[in-house]
Amino acid sequence: MAFLGGARLLDWASSPPHLQFNRFVLTGYRPVSSGSGCLRSLFYLHNELGNIYTHGALPIIYCTLACSPLVRSIALLGYTGLSSYGIFCAVTARSSVRRLRAFAWQALFRFFFFYLRWVGLGTGHPTSLRSYLIMDGLAFLGGVINISRVPERWKPGSFDYWFNSHQIMHVLVVVSILYLHWGVVADLHWIANYACPKE
Repeated sequence: MAFLGGARLLDWASSPPHLQFNRFVLTGYRPVSSGSGCLRSLFYLHNELGNIYTHGALPIIYCTLACSPLVRSIALLGYTGLSSYGIFCAVTARSSVRRLRAFAWQALFRFFFFYLRWVGLGTGHPTSLRSYLIMDGLAFLGGVINISRVPERWKPGSFDYWFNSHQIMHVLVVVSILYLHWGVVADLHWIANYACPKE
């Protein structure tokens, strides 16, 4: 995919401060660019190219509360607020651990809905909960690998372009999203075939 000559790439020390979160990836950083420069970077090799090409709880909440429209709307609004707060905290975090921790409230919110499913208070396909738990497990594993900086921590400079922790995290997130998709598809089929109980 990378076929154009790109901007002169930077090493870690001369890269922009917002990119200096992994001191074990030594080279291949893009300089600050215009919008057209960012678009052009889709077509030349740099250390974020794998991340660009490899990049949900809203469906879980929607399906779990399918039979309670008012509660569902409130929950979706609350989760959107928590997501916005999590993004703000992640963007302003001063360490990788704090960046990962920024999404803890979102995780707790999702696990509350998993609990509702588990005890039979929420709607949805009986097997979709397993897909959602695998989804969250893979996303969490990706986050842990990303903050641990493995494997580049073991051999700095050897994983600058491929197979560094950030790219592994992206791949795990993609697989995580597949599990989200499978869980949601099962839930939507279930909702289409089973009416909500009459109150």
